[in-house]
Amino acid sequence: MVMHQKAKVNMNSEIIVTEVKKANQLKQEGKLEDAITVYRGLTEKLYRELGKLLSQQKNWDEAIATYRRALELNPEDYECHYQLGEAIYQRVMENPETFFSKYNLAEVTHKDYQIFDPELPEICFLNDQAFLQATAHLDDATYTIEWYKVYLRRSLSEAEKQACINWLQTPGHSRELGIQVWREGLAEFQTLLKCSYMTVGLEEAINCYRSAIELYPYHHPFYKGLVESLTKQGKREEAISIYHQLGLYLAEADRMDEAIACFQNIPNILLSNDQKTYDLIWDELNELRPINTVVNLYYPSEISLNAAYEYFANSIQYTVVNLWSLNDSDRLLLENLGLSIENLGLIKQDNITLEEIYINSFDDRQGFQLSRKVKRHPKMSRYYQWDKAINLQQSIVETGFVYSVCPFTGKILRSNQSFYVEPFILYRFVGKEVFYLMYGDWMGSKQCIYLPSQELIIALDQFPTTNFIGLINMFKTYSISNWQKIKSYISPKKKKICAVVGIFNVGHYVWNELSGIYYLEKNETINNIDNFLVSCYEHIMIDDIFPSIPSGKIIRLNSGNEVIFQNIIENNLFAVRLIDTFIEEELAKQIYQTSLRKCTQKFLEQVEIAKNHFPLLWITLRNYKRTWSSQIEGTANIIKSLHTHFPNLAVVFDGWSVPERDKEDASNQTHIKALEKDCLQPILNLLPPEITTYSTIGHPIYETIVWAEAIDLYSVPLGTGMTFVTWIASKPGVGHGTKDYYGPVEDSFSPLYRENAVPPVLISKEYITEDNKNNPDPMTRNYDCDWQVIYNELMQILQNLPKRV
Repeated sequence: MVMHQKAKVNMNSEIIVTEVKKANQLKQEGKLEDAITVYRGLTEKLYRELGKLLSQQKNWDEAIATYRRALELNPEDYECHYQLGEAIYQRVMENPETFFSKYNLAEVTHKDYQIFDPELPEICFLNDQAFLQATAHLDDATYTIEWYKVYLRRSLSEAEKQACINWLQTPGHSRELGIQVWREGLAEFQTLLKCSYMTVGLEEAINCYRSAIELYPYHHPFYKGLVESLTKQGKREEAISIYHQLGLYLAEADRMDEAIACFQNIPNILLSNDQKTYDLIWDELNELRPINTVVNLYYPSEISLNAAYEYFANSIQYTVVNLWSLNDSDRLLLENLGLSIENLGLIKQDNITLEEIYINSFDDRQGFQLSRKVKRHPKMSRYYQWDKAINLQQSIVETGFVYSVCPFTGKILRSNQSFYVEPFILYRFVGKEVFYLMYGDWMGSKQCIYLPSQELIIALDQFPTTNFIGLINMFKTYSISNWQKIKSYISPKKKKICAVVGIFNVGHYVWNELSGIYYLEKNETINNIDNFLVSCYEHIMIDDIFPSIPSGKIIRLNSGNEVIFQNIIENNLFAVRLIDTFIEEELAKQIYQTSLRKCTQKFLEQVEIAKNHFPLLWITLRNYKRTWSSQIEGTANIIKSLHTHFPNLAVVFDGWSVPERDKEDASNQTHIKALEKDCLQPILNLLPPEITTYSTIGHPIYETIVWAEAIDLYSVPLGTGMTFVTWIASKPGVGHGTKDYYGPVEDSFSPLYRENAVPPVLISKEYITEDNKNNPDPMTRNYDCDWQVIYNELMQILQNLPKRV
């Protein structure tokens, strides 16, 4: 390489010497015009060579000036146009802001800001005073929305809007000061401003590349520079078109190998910015931009889930509006977007008559009525106030569609496109624009409306534990990672109905999922389900509990979440989660009888022996969250005190049971089991050896269910552990836990949700103390209580409990 460069320099030197001799000879012969022409060409060559040397030293400003002098002498020098473009490109990428100021780009022709104009000027051309003057008549809320749109190029969350309003209304603050502070202090704005400087600066390089191509359209590097600059500006479609043009030129010039190489190199050049690719794919899937089949050819077939999620989580700003607590700013936002609050309220409703109106509005369903063979149990909870989606489920099962109205126009819509993000399903509707209705969670409720065009999330009711933004980001991540399959899936062709079954929490598996399947069986609509897509969290196999489900309809997966998402779109399925909230006695018996059949004879004999003890006490240990702080000593004291009155006492210690199909790595159960065993052993060490004990920790879940039927009473922390002794076995007992759980537990384990329920006795809240200081989250924080309070309640139950032996 070095020898080649030396040879090139020597050759150029020889050419220069020859040209100088020629010019001198012409001058001596009196041919002055000819001599000037030679000298001018020689000077242009010298400037070009000087420019190359300066570029090698990365002295971009002098290189730019030198190339421009060369072009003044010879405007037709396509190589010099290209080299100038390269020097400008490198200078812009080195420091776009100083390039913008040094070369007076603020003076170039540009678009000025007009209020509420959807076509905005480049950020680097924004004039703060002009903006302030144009928006002076706006109230603070509208001004804040406009400022975010113009200066940050996005919508804003309710929290951001309120923070801005509060700042503006603080004494001593003003909009002028706000722009100054936000310009200097917001890293997000600084990033956008730098990108804007780069975009405008690169126009100078692009003009040079275009001039070079116009003069000599067959030279590959000229196009490469142009394409790279356009890609940096985000103009990918134009870049692809230009690169294809080069390929055609080369092919027409009988340079086929170069033409093929040109086409093959497009992905490497155009898709170097993965983040832009994510946005392009997402926009096309949601009809936010025309589908460009040329661009599609170069989207990557594989996209990293982690990289995509990180991009959406860190780059996308959502606006979240709560339909249940709209303020004036929310109403103005919805009004400006053309969204009807009445339509949103209608979407929220779950009513069988409303569903039938939706269904009958379509010609192929006129005269249709949903099945009413079995009545739903009325829901009268004081704590679960949000509307469920049981009638939405029924429409899906019986018609193969989900129904709603367009939030803009009110037009009745239907869809058979579903996307699973555990434990939610997002239904895609196409009204005035694409929007999604998300339903699910444990209770199967309509959760929110999501509009991709505005990155707007409208929560339909109070769901304090639902992370809407995280779920939408995960949905986006799955979508762009499977974009090719989704493009085929969102066609209107008929789809098979599939019920998604299997969630990590065994309590909600029993209470909500099994009761949902049970209702369909009783309503004689279960045969409408074409497939049951069952995750690894199948605590008890559904076809053992419900023999009416043919095994051929069940698709069992060894994982959850993304695998379910992919199965739905790959197999053209339309998904529904079958959810109910009432456990009938017959269902509880089916669960117990199924469990009984799965147990070994040896185990059943052990249970029969245990039943010779009275009382047979069930104690659930919980040692990973919401833990009773004095659990070890308190439990031991309760057992020893009861033993003094009931010497024939035996204890069944309950803890983490192994689901029938769950894997160790799928649920992290090894860790939880270890924690609970670490808790059990110290308790056993404190008990006298004559007390007989048993343990369900680490044993199959069906054995736990059989144990629950055998015991006489229980003491449990509030939570999932109550499933076996209340919803299934309906035994008497005592519950204790964090105070925020009391209300929901009082409802959930009452006759409102379980036929023939024996509600738990909850110890008075006055005896509960919580670790609020170290953990403000009631879902996870620990608590403490006096063991004697639990003991006294157990004794009260035992006094009224018939003695078995």
